[in-house]
Parts: sequence; C-alpha cells; structure tokens
Amino acid sequence: MILKEFSEFLQKNEEKPSVSLLYVWLKMKIESPAKSNVDRILQKEIYIAKNNVGNFLFIGKSPTGRNLIQSLYNFALSFEQQKMSRWVHNQKANNFKNIK
Repeated sequence: MILKEFSEFLQKNEEKPSVSLLYVWLKMKIESPAKSNVDRILQKEIYIAKNNVGNFLFIGKSPTGRNLIQSLYNFALSFEQQKMSRWVHNQKANNFKNIK
C-alpha cells in the first residue's frame, strides 16, 4: 500500500533524485491532514524533527516506524539504480568510446 503510493509519486517525478523525492513525499504526507490509510500510518509511525538551521529529520516513533523509513529509503535507492541501469541499457557503445 505505502510502497505502491510512493512508487506512483516517483514515477510522476522521474527527473528528480529519488531520495530527494522521498523527503518531499514524506513531508507532504505527514504535514497535511490524513486522507487515506497510508497518510494515517505515516503520521502514526514517523515524526518530523526540525533543527534551528531549518533542516528536517525523519524519526521512526517505534521500531516499526524505523523499519518503514529504512524500507522507503532502500526503495528510493533501488528506483534510482533502476533508472540508471535503464539509461545505460539504452546507450550505444560508441557513446562511451571517448571516455578515458
């Protein structure tokens, strides 16, 4: 459920780095009123902390929340790797000829 919704968000914004999109998506889901079960779960399991400089940190409220953050992060990384392998696959060998 959660990964499906996150993957749809990633697919709509493929041009941006996936880990950055994870930050945007989580912040959007946690700070806005809950509209779905995914929103409720994220709001229940993840806390956003902000320091004096204005940086945000996502903290799991429980072991389940920490596992959720780790899973979402790993998913974002794998999505980024898939984009890169797709790009390499679509390249021709001549494109890499002048690289030393």
